[in-house]
Amino acid sequence: MVLTSLSQVAGERLTGLGLLALAAWLWRFDLARRTIKQPGLPRFMATCLLAGYVWLAVAGTLMIVFSPLESGLRYDAVLHSSFLGFVFSMIFGHAPVIFPAVLMLQPSFRVTFYSHVVLLHLAVLLRIGSELMKWGPGRQWGGIASALAVACFS
Repeated sequence: MVLTSLSQVAGERLTGLGLLALAAWLWRFDLARRTIKQPGLPRFMATCLLAGYVWLAVAGTLMIVFSPLESGLRYDAVLHSSFLGFVFSMIFGHAPVIFPAVLMLQPSFRVTFYSHVVLLHLAVLLRIGSELMKWGPGRQWGGIASALAVACFS
């Protein structure tokens, strides 16, 4: 934050490098790389986490490449890859453990759990790709599909 206040480009690139380093560390050391081989809920959770790490790396890469970030399509691509791609993937992946603990419910795992996750990642991919290619209809459809994925989750 301090470096960004002194030099926006240097601060954003350092932040992007930090996001890349965090994504690489998580990819390397998280148990998700082992639990992805297990069936059912552990695989679902690991899939969400690993996909989220990819989006975190995308956000870091975009920050490095497109700095200085001003309002506009490139800024949106960074925000969507980090907040929709990474954060919502983490929410989707952790929800099967958190919700039962908080709500005192024990839902059984179903393959349909993947539907909103797949929709989310395809939507974010469409949204970011459309932002980078300056394709308005793709941005709109990606936004609608993202909202639908979140709505399907709830």
